[in-house]
Formats: sequence, structure tokens, C-alpha cells
Amino acid sequence: MTKSKLKKPSDKKDVFGAFLVENAQFTLGKYDMPIVRSNVDELPSALFSYQRAGSNQKEIASGTALHFYVYDYLFDGEYGVWNSLIRGVEFKRGFNLNKLERFDYIITPDYSLNGDMPIEWQIWNVYRSRVVTIALQELGYKVIVNVRWAYEESFDFCFAGIDKGSIVAVGSYGCSKNWTDKNLFDDGLNELIIRVKPKAIIIYGTLTDSAKVILKKHNQDYIVFRSDTDVAMEESHHGNEG
Repeated sequence: MTKSKLKKPSDKKDVFGAFLVENAQFTLGKYDMPIVRSNVDELPSALFSYQRAGSNQKEIASGTALHFYVYDYLFDGEYGVWNSLIRGVEFKRGFNLNKLERFDYIITPDYSLNGDMPIEWQIWNVYRSRVVTIALQELGYKVIVNVRWAYEESFDFCFAGIDKGSIVAVGSYGCSKNWTDKNLFDDGLNELIIRVKPKAIIIYGTLTDSAKVILKKHNQDYIVFRSDTDVAMEESHHGNEG
């Protein structure tokens, strides 16, 4: 598929970006989530952070996926992904397609879903993630669906609209700081496998023993990529040895 430029909305009153889902199908029921599927059949060989994509000019290895497992302010806001897509505008110091061109795959932006967020905010962030998936695919990119969940109350909309048998990605970094976070991640991982039945799961971050048990129980294919922070800390540690 040939990549195209951002589509400017024909109706300037469309501040919600409805034109981005004009060809989409939606789930039935309470949440009306856009239905998405990763248009990727193979797993990436490496992940690369959006935070570094604009300034780092090093050669990108074949099979690399760009990820958004960074603070929201680095890819969201006035000059972020969402506003760029709904306004059809590329920003020199914000989101633009030049940042994506060097990568074979794009993992959908990981909008935050904190448990103390109002539920409406959580639903909105999941919806935006789905819409960005559709928009980038229509622009010609190979996109991997990112999945993020909060408490059990979020499961019905967090997993809604993801086509069964799709490759998906999840971020586990920071999800094992305490027993509550670890249990929330494990519960959501188990539910993801049951509801979505992924072809494979890309995991960014660490993988606890309890998560490994869940993956093994379901005979789930997966691949783990260590976080940039963990890699940097290890390099720093080795650099101070001696």
C-alpha cells in the first residue's frame, strides 16, 4: 500500500475527527468502539521509542517497530498525534509522518489509563487509540494494535473492537512496582488472551513469573522487548564496573 499524506477534514466544524472513522465498523452494545485489526502478520525484530524518533538519525534496522510507551505529553497535546490527524496538519516540532517513515511497523499510541481517571476519560483514550490505528492504516502504514487496561471495570471497553487472532502489543513497564499493579496487569493479560485470542503478544518491559504462568497456561505466543530505561540502567551499571 502506498503511503499518503494527512487528510484535511472537508468540514471545519468536525472537531471530533468523525471523518477518520467514516469507513470504520463499530462494535455492538454499550461502547460502540471502532473495530481494528493489526495489518501485520509477522513480529518485529526490535522496538524504537517515539521520543527518540525525531532527533535520532541512526540507521534503523529492518523489522523495527516504532512504539509510544512514553509519557503522554511527548506524543499528545496541541501538537500531538491526535490533533495532527483530526486537523490534517503536520507539525515541525510535533507529530509528522516523517518520524514514521523509517520504521516497518507502528505500534498504536499508548494513551494512559490510570485507575483513578474518570471512566469517561478512560473510554475516550481507548477510543482515540482505535481511531489512530485506523487512520494510520489508511495512510498506508503497518500498524500493531496497542492494548492498555486499568481496573476490571475497564475490561469491557479496553478489549472491545480488537479483532480476534490479531497481533497485539502491551506495555508492562512500571506494572510490577507493587502487588496491586502486578495483579492488575496479570488479570488484564489473562482477560486479553481469553477475549481477543491474539495470534501473538508483543510485550514492552519486564515479564514477571506470574505473567509467564498465564502465558504458558494459554499456550500464548509472545515476544518480550526490554524497556529503554532497563537497557540504559544496565549499560550504566556495566560502564561503572571495574
